Amino acid sequence: MTTVIPAGGGRRLALPGRSAIELVSGAEGGYPVTVRQVSIPPEGAVAGAGAGRRGPHRHAGCTEVIVVLAGAGEFTAGTTSWPVGPGDVIVVSPGEPHLTRNTGPGELVSLCFFPIPDLAAVTTESGGTSG
Repeated sequence: MTTVIPAGGGRRLALPGRSAIELVSGAEGGYPVTVRQVSIPPEGAVAGAGAGRRGPHRHAGCTEVIVVLAGAGEFTAGTTSWPVGPGDVIVVSPGEPHLTRNTGPGELVSLCFFPIPDLAAVTTESGGTSG
């Protein structure tokens, strides 16, 4: 069944170093995929409930597709880093450790797509926690 998620919809998540809204997932609408809108504050800014800086993380057995909507940042996978900005699309291989940093003066905003309903079940932070 086709659904429209209205602007402002979704479930707010308390995640390290960023604000995240889970728009679609198994828990948020019973979907077989996960879509999150993620905002990373400028470095040095306080991120509220998700305060702190996120380190590398990975998604076991799961590809991630990131579309950058606004801001300026740096995406790192392994030992390689790329500058990223609005319109850029990043495809992350399953299990590959990666991280995104905000290098600009404003919020770095992206949409993150995952082909699974429960992202927390396959995500490992550098500290060993899920999110």
